[in-house]
Amino acid sequence: MRKSTAALSALALSALALTGCSAAPSFDGASCDRSSSEGLAASVDVSGAFGTPDVSIELPVRASEVKYADLIVGDGAPITTETQNAIMTRVLVNGDTGEPIHSAVSLWSPQSATTELPGVDEALKCATEGSRIVVAIPSGDLPEGMAEQVGLGADDSMVAVYDIRYTLLPKAEGNDVFNTTRNLPSVVRAPDGRPGIIVPDSAAPKSTITETLIAGEGEKVGDGAPMFNYTAVDWAGRSVTGTSWDGAVSLSTESLPEDVTKALSKATIGSQVMVVVPGEAGAATVYVVDILGVIPEELTQG
Repeated sequence: MRKSTAALSALALSALALTGCSAAPSFDGASCDRSSSEGLAASVDVSGAFGTPDVSIELPVRASEVKYADLIVGDGAPITTETQNAIMTRVLVNGDTGEPIHSAVSLWSPQSATTELPGVDEALKCATEGSRIVVAIPSGDLPEGMAEQVGLGADDSMVAVYDIRYTLLPKAEGNDVFNTTRNLPSVVRAPDGRPGIIVPDSAAPKSTITETLIAGEGEKVGDGAPMFNYTAVDWAGRSVTGTSWDGAVSLSTESLPEDVTKALSKATIGSQVMVVVPGEAGAATVYVVDILGVIPEELTQG
């Protein structure tokens, strides 16, 4: 029996959980229905503190299709859409020998996780923060060349263990805020939360204006490191000059103006904030930001 240990203290975020539907969540509008495999749970022993799983293979795991088992069901927020992210520890081992293959702490969604390991998205639907899942993936289902690269035979399977350490919101969630300031952009939202920014015909403001459009009910960002999606629109040209909605969630405010960063620090998780930042010669840029979470302090320290 071989053992693989993931001992990770720093967050190596790249650029997304397990289950339990205590509050009857849904996934993309469909009710949650987990199909945990008792046989897989009996074949794999996972010990160790949450976030640093030790994986041992008790019986050879040779799955003909992707299967998963819920080893711990957390009581945190669930993953409810394909693109919703969560910070997870992931450990990969050889399902026949238990030999370690890879371990990492990163940011995955069902969509991004299944791009790396086909079929894993099913294991992450309706997953909850605080959960631990084991997933078996047949060698033949892996991306071309991966099985040979990590030493898996044609009949072998890869075993993945996910500890879901923090679940982000899929979009801004909270109470709509009524604002009375005139001649400012209005915001419409797609079902997934992506904002559309409508700039008025009036002149751009000469000083920075900040408005909360949705007041989130989470903790205040403060000195924490926010995780967010944003869209920036040029006032004069009515064109999008930047957005994170087409890719990975933003993890750093370094590319944002100082006024926007300050506005985020004063906001709460779940909020949507609009900041109009004036530029030269009457120009301005409109930033609309959804605050989806804050990186837990313990994951940013070595």
